[in-house]
Amino acid sequence: MELQHLSASEFVPVEALRPGDPITDVHGGGEHYKVLESKYICEGCVVLELESKADEHFRVIEKSFPTGYEMGRSHLRHW
Repeated sequence: MELQHLSASEFVPVEALRPGDPITDVHGGGEHYKVLESKYICEGCVVLELESKADEHFRVIEKSFPTGYEMGRSHLRHW
């Protein structure tokens, strides 16, 4: 699992993410994304608009996370 390959310095809380950041959801399946937008919806909740690529197709999704949820920095650069 990719989580084993990341050091503590490679984890970032969702509220610190910025557009363009390549990330991996290490606690939710290990998918790789690029952050398109980050929005605070209410205290304790961050919604991320994310882009992913699979089978040469791009998709855009929105996912909500509690503040403090940590993502891994992705080393994949396929955008």
